[in-house]
Amino acid sequence: MIMKLTRKRAIIALSVCLALVAAWAGISYATNTPPFKKPKGTVEAAELCPSFGNSQEVAGILNRLLPYATSYRISREGGTPRSPSPTDLNHLSSCTISGDGRRLLLVRTEMGGWSNEKSWRDEVLGNTNGRRPTPFDAGRWAFSTTPEILRVGAVFSACVPYGDSGLSTYVQLRDPAPADRLDDLRRLTEIAAERAHEAAHCTLPADTPQQQDAAGR
Repeated sequence: MIMKLTRKRAIIALSVCLALVAAWAGISYATNTPPFKKPKGTVEAAELCPSFGNSQEVAGILNRLLPYATSYRISREGGTPRSPSPTDLNHLSSCTISGDGRRLLLVRTEMGGWSNEKSWRDEVLGNTNGRRPTPFDAGRWAFSTTPEILRVGAVFSACVPYGDSGLSTYVQLRDPAPADRLDDLRRLTEIAAERAHEAAHCTLPADTPQQQDAAGR
């Protein structure tokens, strides 16, 4: 009799353990936690919006730069491109990348007039909540936020041969990227600025100095 009770209790205990293991496994799978965490998704070159082109270089940068998500979604290009008319001073483009329902990255270019580098930089920082800009070499002016808070890269490109009008391109990350991804963010922003410069039918080289700078004023 005692042996039968012991065996029954053992069977019950084993059943409870198996039920707990099954429940834990189900929760782990449903919530995407170890040991059932799904692999990170990938961005393919063919999926990229016109702001980035369709190069393998950009896809590789994004796959290193974007945070973990099981899949990524790239929006359709928004905005209105500038026409070839020399009097057209309007250009706007934007594209976002989302992962698992969260927007992770925004790339945006607009044509506008800024009297100097500081006024342009301050406006971009205000629009992106960026801090502590560090310049780098691209376009007429360029900066990225400090590696400790690596969220924004921006390039100002000369475009037309009159006034202060030019193209402001920035890449904004929702969450700071690791500090060792600084070169990736800068290169991604530079590529986006080059694409915008071409799409806007610009007639000046992107790094053309501002007129008063060239005149030494």
